[in-house]
Amino acid sequence: DQFGTYGLRIFKLLSEGSPPQRMEEAHILSACMIPPQEGREVLNEMVRRGIVSWQEVPRTGSTLLVASFWLYYVDHRRIESTLLWSVMQSILNLRVRFRVECAKNLPLESRQESLSKKERRVLNEGRRAEDILERAFLVLATSLVDFVSC
Repeated sequence: DQFGTYGLRIFKLLSEGSPPQRMEEAHILSACMIPPQEGREVLNEMVRRGIVSWQEVPRTGSTLLVASFWLYYVDHRRIESTLLWSVMQSILNLRVRFRVECAKNLPLESRQESLSKKERRVLNEGRRAEDILERAFLVLATSLVDFVSC
């Protein structure tokens, strides 16, 4: 979803076969019918985020990077650890944000009985934000349990 339909096409192509395919950028973009500029951006972002890996294959014994083929491939073990890290990082971010929201509401919570109409509305909005964050945390925690138990 983060990489759109182009990313999905690239991922499916590189995941095909047993063992999974290793291909050059031009072949990937051609096979997936993706414009070169947009496809290169998506492919590089997928590499940067650990979804796609690449391997240098020298054309000659030279060590020049320009004299090399770069083959892209999907390493499923690496993707699993990348996804696990991503879920755990998201959980941490939600918990930090939850604490910030709670701290913002604390002064209003402590004097609940003497709030003006505007303050009561702000408090209710803060509670709603806390509920949304907590719900998102529970969904991610469940996803983490499901992922680890597979």
